[in-house]
Amino acid sequence: MRIYVINMAEHRDRRQSSKEKLDAAGLEFEFFEAIAGREAFRAFAGYHVDEFLLNTGRPITIGEVGCFASHRALWKRCVRLAEPVLVMEDDFDLLERFEAAVREALRLAAPLGFIRLQTDVRARRTPLFDAGGFVASRFTKAPHSTMAYAISPDTAGRFLAATEQFDAPVDVFIKKFWEHGQPLHALTPYTVAPSVLSAATTIDGRVKERGHLRLSVRRFLRKGRWYWQRWLFNISQRFAGRQALRGDAADAQFLRS
Repeated sequence: MRIYVINMAEHRDRRQSSKEKLDAAGLEFEFFEAIAGREAFRAFAGYHVDEFLLNTGRPITIGEVGCFASHRALWKRCVRLAEPVLVMEDDFDLLERFEAAVREALRLAAPLGFIRLQTDVRARRTPLFDAGGFVASRFTKAPHSTMAYAISPDTAGRFLAATEQFDAPVDVFIKKFWEHGQPLHALTPYTVAPSVLSAATTIDGRVKERGHLRLSVRRFLRKGRWYWQRWLFNISQRFAGRQALRGDAADAQFLRS
């Protein structure tokens, strides 16, 4: 699997740290120069300022546009290559069995579409099947952060089509699986975690709006809508899984393998 590490050239400490860790793991990789400035803004057809405020509680920041543009550029590359890729951000630590997880992610990327390798916080998952000493699970409540994930060309194309307009940070867009329709998966035990470098964010200005009652009410109502949309999507996925197990024998064998 091709591995891409998003990095800004001026962040030499992150670049060196990423290289040392992946070299030690014996894995080939390529740095992807993070997109910034005007080039980042050209990555999208338009911007929904009000929607971004409702999705996050704060105004758009330049760094978030650049981060999303960088991931989006790698989704385009994934589609062009017509093969799964592993996307990483440059503030990671590698845990035990990372190389084995990469092999499993390559094998499972096509049928699952999106596989997270990074540790999560406040997420919920339902186990699907054992996979080479790991457990493949589907998120019923997805976490934030996009530090390490495998993505298939089909899913990358779906994400591209859904992000012509910028209205949320990349991790907020991805976690709303009930909107883009792509189930999100994890491979555990996780093999990637945030490093000490992640404590110093490269995205400045992320300050929530305070004291705006109308905004608070609108965000409360939106989160309530998300809750029910997520619940309905999870019910549909559970039903689809049961149908698969009752249906084609080959598919059922895959889910158990």
